Amino acid sequence: MDVYLKTRLRFSACNPTFRQFEKSYPLHIKNLSLRKKGFQIDDTIYRLGIYRTYEACTYMAIDYNREGGVQYDTAIFDRYGINEPKKIYKGSLERDMRELEKAKKKLEKLRKVVKGNAERIKEKGELTKKIRIINEKVAISKSKFEEFILLKISGKKHNEQLMVNYTEPIQEAFKDLMDRIFGGRGHQIHVRHLEILGGFENPLKTVKMQVKHLDMEYFTKLRDFEDLFFTNSPPLETARCYLQGYEDHMLLANAKLLILKVGVVESVFMFDVKKFSNPRILFKCADCFRSAHAIAFCFKKMNKAAKRHYTFEVSAENHEWYRMVRRFADEDTKNHFDERGFAFPATFTIKTNAGADLKFSADQKDDSIVTIDLELTP
Repeated sequence: MDVYLKTRLRFSACNPTFRQFEKSYPLHIKNLSLRKKGFQIDDTIYRLGIYRTYEACTYMAIDYNREGGVQYDTAIFDRYGINEPKKIYKGSLERDMRELEKAKKKLEKLRKVVKGNAERIKEKGELTKKIRIINEKVAISKSKFEEFILLKISGKKHNEQLMVNYTEPIQEAFKDLMDRIFGGRGHQIHVRHLEILGGFENPLKTVKMQVKHLDMEYFTKLRDFEDLFFTNSPPLETARCYLQGYEDHMLLANAKLLILKVGVVESVFMFDVKKFSNPRILFKCADCFRSAHAIAFCFKKMNKAAKRHYTFEVSAENHEWYRMVRRFADEDTKNHFDERGFAFPATFTIKTNAGADLKFSADQKDDSIVTIDLELTP
């Protein structure tokens, strides 16, 4: 993070007088990543967690302290709220106890086998280790401990930890942290690149951002953060998300370029072109053979013509672009390309079922990627 911005935000978070002054000026951030119980501004990470210190410490509890508590922490407290230690381990501990009983029975059966091969010996060792770890977890769960909410701030040149007593649910602490940094400003927050990671839900409905580039992690839901934007926000320069789990939304539909990471699309029937209202889409298909072919073929079968421009990035190694040329081109065009040895660039125009012009062009981006453009003109 820029040294000036880092100092500005640190003073704003801990000094109410300076905070009021600082928030009257626009805030410009290059890269912002929002995640469950934390965020990253450029190269500085803010993370909230629950930290426990145990009175009677085994070596395992010491390790957990170093990492910030036992595995059963945050989600259980989110669910049950505060000051209910008797419910901390409900569910997780019961599951472990069932696993413990299964492991003991299986180990007892293996011990009765007189002759054991290498596989059985290895399995005995793994079961013994599993039983020991669960027993240590149970022992730790019965230990007395002090509990804190921990804020860890880490960057290339600065690391800091702040702890307060655990007196409110961690989601409330996260809301307070977000408010100290982003809330109560007289101007929109300007963000060049916004990344939304899985599990993030916006706790502040009053914070508004003007974003150029949006990047969404797999199965992130727009409803969890759409209130960061005004309804009349300027169009995004780029919006990046995944084809699987895609939901059409005004933010994505209005983006100047929608970039979709594509998984397996084996047939035309797996892709519904009506679901995508953005006319300019880049499909990243390099890792999935035939997906680009299946999506692109929807164009040829379209019964209604609408101006669209789709780009596909495919692997140069599997010759998918060659198969697409063979599938789309008429006989004269195929013969022409055969004579040229299918050299790049490849360009031709065909008619769709609706009578629209579909321009097909392919060129090599680099040694591993071929770029295919399909432009549909009514």
